[in-house]
Amino acid sequence: MCERRGKEGTGLSYDVFLHSHSLFWLVGVILFALITIFYNKGKAKPAKIMHMVLRLMYILLLITGVTMVIMNFYWATAVKGILAFWLIYTMEMIATRTGKGTLTGGFKTNMWIQFAIALVVVLVFGFVVT
Repeated sequence: MCERRGKEGTGLSYDVFLHSHSLFWLVGVILFALITIFYNKGKAKPAKIMHMVLRLMYILLLITGVTMVIMNFYWATAVKGILAFWLIYTMEMIATRTGKGTLTGGFKTNMWIQFAIALVVVLVFGFVVT
């Protein structure tokens, strides 16, 4: 694996941010799945705790993602960043509305379809395009 360096003199390795970013995404998607399962089973307390941890993952994702874009900018990273915001939005809307009990009907179907599409597109951009 080639090592890409950041700005001159910083000594920061691009791969450190890449691997941590990938790990945060994995943990985030697993937490999201667990949150929806717990909310649907009526276990709101553990779901709310995990939801707070998921929000921390969002912040870590944004920090590592923006850092990687700054270190190695080109069109695909900008597009991937926009798609990642869309994915985070759908995850947050599904988790929040499931917790409140307001994720119903056509909106529920719409959000889950958006989540599935966004997840697939972000994965394609993350592993195939870049």
